[in-house]
Amino acid sequence: MLALLRAVGVSAWREIYALGSITGNNFTWFALLLSMQPEAVGFVWFLIGVLLIVPAVTAPLAKIPSIRLELWPLEKWQRRALAALAKPEAVSSPWLWRWMPTLEMRQIPRTLDFWLAAMLAGSGSAYRFLYAKPDKEAFPVLAMLVVLALSTMAQNLFAMDGLSGRMRWKMAPARGYRMLLRKGLPLLASTVVLTAGLDPVAALAGMLAALAIGHHASVFSPIDGGAWRFVTGQFFPHGFFQVIGMFSCGIAASRGEMAYLGLAGAAYLISLGAYGWLLERN
Repeated sequence: MLALLRAVGVSAWREIYALGSITGNNFTWFALLLSMQPEAVGFVWFLIGVLLIVPAVTAPLAKIPSIRLELWPLEKWQRRALAALAKPEAVSSPWLWRWMPTLEMRQIPRTLDFWLAAMLAGSGSAYRFLYAKPDKEAFPVLAMLVVLALSTMAQNLFAMDGLSGRMRWKMAPARGYRMLLRKGLPLLASTVVLTAGLDPVAALAGMLAALAIGHHASVFSPIDGGAWRFVTGQFFPHGFFQVIGMFSCGIAASRGEMAYLGLAGAAYLISLGAYGWLLERN
């Protein structure tokens, strides 16, 4: 049993090491930039650290093939004890997921990007409603941080599908713009719901801009992703322009300049049509 526990420990360490490769995520670059302000960086890196470690320590058998597990000389009670350490992809979906009607709505909560955004949204809403004198100027900024946490998913819409899933999408009779629309709408809905206690208008404008720019990378250079990981993207140049576009439109919309919300929406529709057509031809 000691040898078994040692193998589990080695597997957990390898999982943590692999999860540490998040350099392609937009929020990582923001956290590195924020590191120049020591008074603000602690909380952000704490959230990222928790999200990196928890999946590894709760599923240390994720890297051990199932066929090898079957060959281990274990008693029934030992196999039951190890069942709690099985990788999340192997266990049945939580009952709440059965309410989600589409594949995309089930995929989004299986990324660490979503849970980082949820933790930022929860802490921001708590600041707004529980703090004695919250700064109103902070609400749109906090909402945009939630959008930033989700923005890498906007430039890698097919990450959770893998190569086989993308091939099925290409062989499907659906139009390209409908494929991108089906991928983008759940992300827009998640953004609005998470920022309902902060500034949903600013978040909506920011995510529309992020999707409009992110369609290019989603169509031409998708990167495979896995469950309970941060989605990997390309910060230069796609993520860089995403951050500029979404913060510009989001902050302006939060100040009542609804023209920027319309501009982001128009850019999204144009990008949807153009890259939908390119997706059909690619």
